Amino acid sequence: MNAIVLKLFNLASFVYLIVASVFIADFMGGMTEEVYVMPAPYAFSIWILIYVLLLWFIVKSFFADEELDRVVKGIGLWFPISMILSGTSVVVGTTPSVLFIALSLLTLCVVYTIIQGLGLSSPLYRIPFSIYLGWTSIATIVSAFVAIKGNGIEEILSIGELGWAVIMLTAGGLIALAFHFLQKDYLFPLVFVWGYIAIYLYQDSAVIKFITGGFALLIVVMLGLDWLKKKRK
Repeated sequence: MNAIVLKLFNLASFVYLIVASVFIADFMGGMTEEVYVMPAPYAFSIWILIYVLLLWFIVKSFFADEELDRVVKGIGLWFPISMILSGTSVVVGTTPSVLFIALSLLTLCVVYTIIQGLGLSSPLYRIPFSIYLGWTSIATIVSAFVAIKGNGIEEILSIGELGWAVIMLTAGGLIALAFHFLQKDYLFPLVFVWGYIAIYLYQDSAVIKFITGGFALLIVVMLGLDWLKKKRK
């Protein structure tokens, strides 16, 4: 597809994401179910940063150098599709929203993988997608728990909400650490630190506080040690 057409499609999809997330979702109301993985409300302000970074990427693409043009063509329609799915997830019902946010997560994984495979001279163009992917990962977990509780499901495979919360938060923390070492990406795991601290501050469960606080500290320490190791080299 022609690069200018892709850039215009990116811009139109971004406008849809903003309108759906900021205006329509606010009018319709947000999540109502309180679950063990729900972060403090302030945590969702990270969307402002994501919107700004995505807008920066889209606007800059219209004045692109050869490398950024290569990024736009490489990620193709996957990027606008992810924004459309993300925007739609907040305007549909609680249960279908899980499908849309999960599909948005999958498309973002494709986008990130393509960018990593382009062999760019700088990780600069990866930044918006690292943060977007990290927060969408957390949002998918939260959305799934809200949908399950909203449908009155108390147990899955004989495991209750608290048990699944521990499993998913543990898995999320491990994925964030693995992602850093596999992709050499500091921002993705730092988004998990942001989310886990917000969960720690918002939840009363001692188990949830232990898991989220422990992983937030572990991730920060591991990132710090890895950074110092690279500085010494």
